[in-house]
This record gives sequence, C-alpha cells and structure tokens, in this order.
Amino acid sequence: MREEIKKNNTPKDALINDIIEREWAMFDQVENQGGRAGCQDDEWTFYAMRYSQHQAFSERTLESYRRDLQQAREEGRNLLTEKYAYMMEFTQPDYFDKNLRPHLPSVSPEKGELVDRIANLSIRFQQDFEKVYPAFARAGRPVTGTDGPDVSLHIYTIGELKTYSVNTLISYLEDMRRSEQNGENTAFRIHKSTAEFYGYSSLAAAESQLESRG
Repeated sequence: MREEIKKNNTPKDALINDIIEREWAMFDQVENQGGRAGCQDDEWTFYAMRYSQHQAFSERTLESYRRDLQQAREEGRNLLTEKYAYMMEFTQPDYFDKNLRPHLPSVSPEKGELVDRIANLSIRFQQDFEKVYPAFARAGRPVTGTDGPDVSLHIYTIGELKTYSVNTLISYLEDMRRSEQNGENTAFRIHKSTAEFYGYSSLAAAESQLESRG
C-alpha cells in the first residue's frame, strides 16, 4: 500500500497502518464469484474506509485485532474472505449452506451473543447518526435489510465481527459502551473521519453539500 496515502498524525496511526496493511494483503487475495472486483485495486478508498473504522476504537481493541490477523495468517486463513462469506448467510443463504458453511470456522454461542450485541448497538448508533445527518447517511449503506444492490450495515457488521476473536469482541463492545457512557457515539466518530478524507471540514459541511445535491 502506498505510503503517501497513510496518516501518521496520532500515536495510534502506526498500529492502524499496520492493521490496514495486513487487511489489504488479504483483500487483494479475495476471490469473488464474478472475478476480481474493481475495489480490490482502489487502495485509497480501502484505506479511508478502514482507517475511519479503526480510529474510533482503543489501542487495546486494535492490538487484539492485529493478533487475530496475525494468527489467521499463520493458519493460512483469509479473514476478509471469511467476512464476505459470512455475509452470504443472509444474501445467498442456499449457496452459503451448501458451499461455504462447511469451510468456515464455527461461531461459538459466546461469540454469537457478542456479535449480536455489537451489531444491535451499531444499528442504534447509526440510526441516531441518521437523525442528525440524513443526507450523509443516505450516501452510505442502508442500515438494515437484505434487498437492494448494497449490503446493509447490519449484515456487513455481522460478517466482519464473526472474523474477530472473542477477546477482540469483548474489547470492542467495551469501547462502544464506554463511548455511550461518555455521551459519544462511535458512528459519529467513524463518519467524521470519512468526511475528512473526502475533503470536508466537518460533518455539518458534508451534510450541507450532500443535501444540496438532492
């Protein structure tokens, strides 16, 4: 991944950049049903989206996730391939049951409960964000559902979380709960970072511009 697109402004950036490099290497190797996707050659967008996601969480959570990525590599597993496969449980259930489920790591009851808790909290955070910045929210994924051309936030989140270890999920959930206790919302933090990548000075500026486009 090109060095010039990476951020190096905060103490967490070196850790985040290392994580994204590992993710990008896996993303590059994902094999899609319809052949290689154009987004697999778009380093900038991949970096912007993944950085915005990761910067909203603590170093403890990020360190745990980096260990997940390292362990997966040592085991010859691709967490990005697994993420998209888990999504297909909802988007193509018959294909998933026949062709993918037997080859994926099983999800323990403990992990499944953590995934559900985080996914439900993520939906609520996103819905709160949507009330304040509806135009910005419309430019992204739908929050729920399985219809339409774009995978919903709910399905995407579940797919990704199932690739995390239980330790990472516990820390991830603690980060979200801590933010909520402090009157914050990780969805706002993630989208604020995304807006900055696209050249907006603030979420309000992005909302105004997107709203004017209709």
